[in-house]
Amino acid sequence: TKLGIAVDPLEIRLITREQDPYSWQYLPAASHLFQKNLSNHSIGAYMELFREIGSSFEAVAKEHMLLTRPAANFTDKITQLEAENLRLVIELNKCKNTAAIELTKKQEAEEVAKQAKTMLYTVDLENQCLKKDNQKWISVAEDFREKSAHSYLIVDEASLILDKLRSSLPSIHRIQN
Repeated sequence: TKLGIAVDPLEIRLITREQDPYSWQYLPAASHLFQKNLSNHSIGAYMELFREIGSSFEAVAKEHMLLTRPAANFTDKITQLEAENLRLVIELNKCKNTAAIELTKKQEAEEVAKQAKTMLYTVDLENQCLKKDNQKWISVAEDFREKSAHSYLIVDEASLILDKLRSSLPSIHRIQN
C-alpha cells in the first residue's frame, strides 16, 4: 500500500517478472536474497528477509524504477542517515563540552562555598572569643570602677578624719603652750 499498488501476497516474487508492478531495490550485501525464488530459500533466508526489509532492500513501483538509478533510495537514505549521525555526534560533543564546563563551574562554586563556610566558621569562633574577652574586660573594668569608688570613699573618710585631726591639733598644741 505504500507504493500505491495492490499485490496479492501469493504473487510476491523475489525475482520479478516483466508484468509485476513492482521491483526490488537492494544493497549489494542483500543481493544474494534476490538470486533465487522465495520458495527455494531456507528458513534462515526468510528470517533475513523479514529482518532486513526496509533497511537493506525495498520494493519500488516500476515507474519509480525508471526515474531513479538502482539503489538510489538506499544510497540517499544512507547519505541522509550519515549526515544526521554526524549532526548528532557534533550536537552530542557540544552537549558533553557544555556538561563538562557546567561540572567545572559547579565544582568551583562548591569549592568557593566550602571555603566561605570554613571562613565563616573561623570568623564565628573568633567572634565568640572576642565576646568572651569583651565580657572579661567589662568585668575587670566594673571591678576597677567599684574599687575606685570604694577608694574614693576611703580617701574621703580619711580626708575628713585628717581635717578633724588638723582642727584638733592646734587646740592641743595651744593647750600645751
